[in-house]
Amino acid sequence: MELDWNILKPQERLTLQLRMLYERSGFRQYHMSRFEEYGLYQKNRSFLPSEQVITFTDLDGRLLALKPDVTLSIAKNAQVEEGGCGRYYYAENVYRPSQESHTFQEISQMGLECIGAVDDAVTAQAVSLALQSLALTERDFVVELSHMGFVTGLFDAVGAPEPV
Repeated sequence: MELDWNILKPQERLTLQLRMLYERSGFRQYHMSRFEEYGLYQKNRSFLPSEQVITFTDLDGRLLALKPDVTLSIAKNAQVEEGGCGRYYYAENVYRPSQESHTFQEISQMGLECIGAVDDAVTAQAVSLALQSLALTERDFVVELSHMGFVTGLFDAVGAPEPV
């Protein structure tokens, strides 16, 4: 049986095209639960776009959160051999405060993560896949590499002190 691409909505078609691109490039799909222990997000607040996280107490007494982020969960749970590089992609929903209103929103998100020994070849592959992914959207785009916002975000994520 052959897939009839015409019956798919544009977002469904794009998601399948991206999945095929990532699978062919050696990335494995990462699936996660809707929930993660809140402690993971509490310890890594500076990494998150917002400190506001939807939490609840599970039936066993653990404090859980609806995931506001996927990267932290992959970094925590990925099984990567010593000296190796784990290549993962995900298509997940995350739950974050809306920029426009005082409510939470569910956001469909797809991305790549390289965990472990990331060398120049892995970095080049990730940039190439970013370009190919954006091209599949059939929209105009600009890619900025080594943007200062990335550097300051990295410093914030690792808790580097402010320059004096």
